[in-house]
Amino acid sequence: MHSTLESYFNKNQPIWAASKGVSNSVAQLSANNKVIAAKRDVQETSLEGQQALAMQARTDLEDKIHEIADQIYALAAKNGDVELEAKSHFTLSMLDGFDPDKLQQTGTDVSALATANLTALADNDVAQADVTELDALTADFGKKKKALKTAMSTRSGETKTLPQAIRDNQTLLRKQLDKQMTKFRKTNPEFYAGYHAARAIENRRSHHAGKQPAPAPQTGTAK
Repeated sequence: MHSTLESYFNKNQPIWAASKGVSNSVAQLSANNKVIAAKRDVQETSLEGQQALAMQARTDLEDKIHEIADQIYALAAKNGDVELEAKSHFTLSMLDGFDPDKLQQTGTDVSALATANLTALADNDVAQADVTELDALTADFGKKKKALKTAMSTRSGETKTLPQAIRDNQTLLRKQLDKQMTKFRKTNPEFYAGYHAARAIENRRSHHAGKQPAPAPQTGTAK
């Protein structure tokens, strides 16, 4: 936003450099543009990669929970342990319907059940290595879930604050630079006209997609 104006000022610096007021305003314009660019970079960053990693971590965790929970359920059914049956009954469709926090907690809960019944589960081919793998998958899912949530929150925050950053620049132009440029109307009409041409381009950009060509820099002086 307003990159055309910043470029125009940079190309015509000898004309306005002696004016402290204009120099300060152009410096602020440049600083504001950097803030806007940084916010847009975050806003436009794709989350597809992080989403894919989180989804794969979720799938791996669901599969391991289901694998171990089914063996615990079979053991409970064999021993007539109704309470353990209830605690270990998880279908893949159930797990898929859990929100991320509940799924992570389920991984922890099933790990605890398996640990408590590890000796008896040996006949069902569940060993400590399976519990260790489940714990690792639970932790990995938690990390990727948190990373995705943080990225989404950061992008959302930049999206919310971007309009204000743009408005700050618009206020700077209307209340300062537009006023400060008036003194060049007679002393350097080419520079003055070029400034307003650049302003017109920025106004069109704010309402229409696509880039417009920048005005030719005006570095001459009035005669």
